[in-house]
Parts: sequence; structure tokens; C-alpha cells
Amino acid sequence: MRPGHRQKTSHDALGVIFCIMLMDIIGINILYPVAPYLVKRYSDEALMVTMLTVIYAAAQFFAAPLFGKLGDRCGRRPVLVLSILGAAIGYVILGIGGALWVLFLARLIGGITAGNLSTASAYIADVSTPQNRARNFGLIGVAWGVGLIVGPALGAVLGQIDLAMPAFVAAALSFVNMLLAIFLLPESLPKEQREHSRLRANDLNPFVSIMVLARLPALGHLFFALCLFNFAFNGINSTQTLFFIDKFAVQPRQLGSLMVVGGITVAVVQAVLVQRLVSRYKEKAVAVTSLIGQIFTALAVFFAPTFWLIYLLTVLNSTLSTFTFPTIGTLASNSVSPREQGVLMGVTTALGSLMSVVGPLCAGLIYDHVMRGAPYWMGAVVFAIAAFGLYRWQPVAVQVARAEDQLLG
Repeated sequence: MRPGHRQKTSHDALGVIFCIMLMDIIGINILYPVAPYLVKRYSDEALMVTMLTVIYAAAQFFAAPLFGKLGDRCGRRPVLVLSILGAAIGYVILGIGGALWVLFLARLIGGITAGNLSTASAYIADVSTPQNRARNFGLIGVAWGVGLIVGPALGAVLGQIDLAMPAFVAAALSFVNMLLAIFLLPESLPKEQREHSRLRANDLNPFVSIMVLARLPALGHLFFALCLFNFAFNGINSTQTLFFIDKFAVQPRQLGSLMVVGGITVAVVQAVLVQRLVSRYKEKAVAVTSLIGQIFTALAVFFAPTFWLIYLLTVLNSTLSTFTFPTIGTLASNSVSPREQGVLMGVTTALGSLMSVVGPLCAGLIYDHVMRGAPYWMGAVVFAIAAFGLYRWQPVAVQVARAEDQLLG
């Protein structure tokens, strides 16, 4: 194949994969304004609302390693098609509803097959060169920025018509994605480059990788701070819509517009401010400051007397959290050798999924049994502990690590 033709083919494939990722992210976020209302048809407990997130994240935590290994062995395209099909089925079941257990089943199916975004990321790595890999991975951030704006806005509009309509539209987007993957997306991983070894039990166990890396110098403390942040962040977000409904009697269109504001803020801050401030003040200082700021925004949201103030606080909190994710991630990345970067990314993703289970579960329980809005107080305390721990953390010289050797042998 001529070099020019190969470059054009990769460019076309990136265009298709971007469309797939964008529609997938829109489908995920289109449910945000209506999910609490769907659950409220069957239960008034905040715990039941958070269970939608808990079940999805738990299934994703345990299934993601399997889909990753299948992609290495069978190619990206079939795994992508399978995961998109599972997402579509989950959305259809969610739209049909009929009982609370049906909603949970829908999210379980969606979580088990939630390998489309990670598989799409692997696809981008396959078709990229070392020179353009960073630029191509920027497509992921662009897709999330647009999806965080379009998804909630569309969900809010559709939810005003019928609460089930956003789920059916998300299913339709998934079916379109599946057709794109089948008919327009070439396979990115040639057979000769695939993994041919047999699957082992450790390959499917995310806890093995977590424990191996956590024992490396400095990483244990960073993982602890990252877990605390994700615990508080996910706990607050899982009950936030219910809190706004209970306190301000908001409608889906208001919840959708609120998330649009947050999405625009994330996109602007990521594009304009993150790199500039990190270059000037360094990752640790920015991360600690962002965590301290989130202590006060969490309490401010709890005490806000009117809903219009929530828009201002959303801009502030979205700005702060946008700094937290990349700075702690960079500190962790700088603490391991180049050969461990892939293992590290898998572990941080797994920890994020795990905290997406534990955080919402705890938040739902204290919302029901302590007081309305209790997750904001819990979050403020956890943010403070994370900020103090990260402030005390000191980097160490990166040693020639053996995590991969431990995982393989």
C-alpha cells in the first residue's frame, strides 16, 4: 500500500471512530436529566437512584479486562460491534421499563458491554504514529466536550416530551454506531500483531494489577488521593440531580441546561487554562488547590438558597474538577517507567470504576438515612483528606520498575 493511501485510510478511520465515540458519549449523557425521574416511578429512595450508577460501574469494573484482552486477540472491530450492540439493548430495556429491576437489568447489560470507548481508544492507538498519537488522542477530549453539551441538552428536550424517549434515542444512536463499525470501519489490529497466548485468570482480575502498582514507590499515596477524589466526586454527582429535584423542584430541562453549562466549562478550561496554569505552578500545587476549592463549592451548593446560584457554582466546580483529573494523572504517570504506562492507565481506569460503585452507594445511603444533601458534607470532608494527603506527598526518582514482570510471571 502506498504511504499516501495508508495515511488517507487512517485519516478516514479516525473520522469514523470519532463519530462513533461522539454518538456514544451523547447516548451516555442523554440520560442524565431523566434518570432520577425514571427511578421515581418505582421508588423515592436516593439509594435506588444511585444504584443505576453503581450497577453500571460494577459491571464495567469486572468486564473491562475481558473486553480489553478480547480486543488484543480478536481485533478491535468485532469487540467494538459487540459492545455497541450490548449498549443498544440496554438502552431499549431501560426505555421499556415496567419495574425497578428492569432498569437495573438494563444498566447491568450496559455496564458489561461498556467496552466501546476503551476499545475506540485502543483503535486510535493502533492507527496512530508516535508523531501524531497525542494529537489523535485529543479527539477523545473533543468528543467528550461536545457530548457533554449536546447529550444533556437533547435529553432535557426529549424528557419534556416523554421520559422514556431519551433512552430510545440513545439506542438508535447505538444502532447507527454499530452500522458504522460494520460497514465503514476497517480492522486496525492485523492478525500478526495480535496476542496469541491463552487467557489466564489474572488477566481478568483488575485487583492483581492494582496491588502490583500500588506497591511501587510513591504510587500508593497517589492512588489513595485519586480514590478519595473519585469517591467524593462520584458520590456527589450520583445524588445531585435528586437533591435539586427535592430542594428546588427542578424540571428535566433545567437539569439538562445545568449539565450543558458544566460541559461548556470543562471544554473551555481544558482548552485554555489547564496547560497554562500547570506549566506555571506545576501539577501538585494545582491539584491541591483544586481539591481545596471543591471543599467550599460542595458546601456552597448545599447552602444555596436559589437554583440560579447553582449555575454559577457549577461553573466554578467544573473548573476545579477539570484541573484535578489531569494533574493527579500526570503525577502518577511521572512516577513509573515508560514500559508501565499502559498498566498504569488500566489501573487508574479500574480505580475510577470502583469508586463509581462505592461513592454513589455511600452517598445514597446517607442521603436516605442521615439527611437530604448529606453527600455534600461527606464530599467536603473527603476532599479535605485528599488535599492534605496530596500536600504531604513527595515524588521519588523513577526506578526501573518490575510491575509488568510481576503481572506476567
